[in-house]
Amino acid sequence: MYNSSLLKAKGFTLVELLITFTILAVLASIALSGNNALLDKNRAESYLLELKRNITFARAKATSSDEIVILCPVDEGNLNRGSNLTCLNNWSSSAKVVFVDHNNNGSFDSTSESILRVIDPIPGVDSLSFPNAFIRFDGSGQVTSNIGKFIYCPESGSTSNQMLTVTLSGNALFNGTTTLGCN
Repeated sequence: MYNSSLLKAKGFTLVELLITFTILAVLASIALSGNNALLDKNRAESYLLELKRNITFARAKATSSDEIVILCPVDEGNLNRGSNLTCLNNWSSSAKVVFVDHNNNGSFDSTSESILRVIDPIPGVDSLSFPNAFIRFDGSGQVTSNIGKFIYCPESGSTSNQMLTVTLSGNALFNGTTTLGCN
């Protein structure tokens, strides 16, 4: 005769495995939904810090060369074609450029001026607002255009909105999370 206790299989039943996978799926969905807000906040912060670096660069270039330097959003198609560029008032879906404005007309002339830096448009359906079409630095590094606040609004809502302030002295200050929205 044989001993039936020796033939008992050790392991999980199908029901136990299904319950375990269900619990894991619920925990994973909770973890991922919590990470979306964190990812949105990090994306906004990263973009504004990159913008801050470019504002600092534009200011430094203006002071070192004693020339007018402009940072503004431009049409990406014209930028790719190497055409003349006019500053737009669309900070969300436009590329941003830094250039020395030799002829002091507020726009980029492809025959006599060169682009110093390019910043890609913001990703996805996020938005970026700033009250002016450009930031203009004089030879002393002062902002001679209107100053204001950049507000970056991720698609998920206002809990992850981030702000960057441009001062009259030409400094850019990252303010972090804000309750202000994009216009």
